[in-house]
Amino acid sequence: MRHVHALKPFLVLALAAGLAAGCGHGGADQEATATPEPIPAAALTLADVPGATTQAAYRGIRVEVLCKRVETNIRNAALRSNPNHTVTVEHKVGDATVHETLALGLNTIWPNGRFAGIASDIAACDGGNQEVQFWSEGPLESGRGTFHATVGLPDTLAGFTMTTTGEDGAKHHIERIYAAVTTNNGEHPGVIVLTTVSNTDQPAALAPMDLLDTALQRANATLDPTAITTDIRPHTTPQPTNTGQG
Repeated sequence: MRHVHALKPFLVLALAAGLAAGCGHGGADQEATATPEPIPAAALTLADVPGATTQAAYRGIRVEVLCKRVETNIRNAALRSNPNHTVTVEHKVGDATVHETLALGLNTIWPNGRFAGIASDIAACDGGNQEVQFWSEGPLESGRGTFHATVGLPDTLAGFTMTTTGEDGAKHHIERIYAAVTTNNGEHPGVIVLTTVSNTDQPAALAPMDLLDTALQRANATLDPTAITTDIRPHTTPQPTNTGQG
């Protein structure tokens, strides 16, 4: 116990360094590597993703669009969560990959700010040419394409689609939704990110919305209708929300 006070300054500096790094492009602080982690109990299982043949969990956001602070909002929020970093579970489905990123149990006095910032930045990036970085088992890949904000989503969701082309001509079609949720009977705000990435310029057969209801069930989470608000106020327990998916 005598080392506790000595560790405090170090922890403060480490957190500050992580937040500062999160402000830049490239996701340097997410430490996305090819080193697998344990599959979180709150994640989709292999059987939950139709056609999936393999499953693995990694630290960080495996597909990151460099649109304002969309992804840094997720990473910075995860610094306040348990187990203190973002975890993405990858499922291989034929010529596509399904990603589920979990940032749950956030501990912050501004529970709605992260999702509201994501939704605002997605709207601001609509129609622009954006870069995407792919954190794979090999060297870092990147591509560019026109960013299209998904319209018609409820306030609990935000999303986008885009087709990217890399320097080598490789194309990927990306479809992603960000779901504002609460866990622990509405006490803990969080974000679940569902992404499909095809290895062509066409959408994958499986869409993120196809997996949303199951992802909520696995995480024991509820969509949070208050998340779009940006004012600082105590977090309220939302009522169960039906996503309308079959």
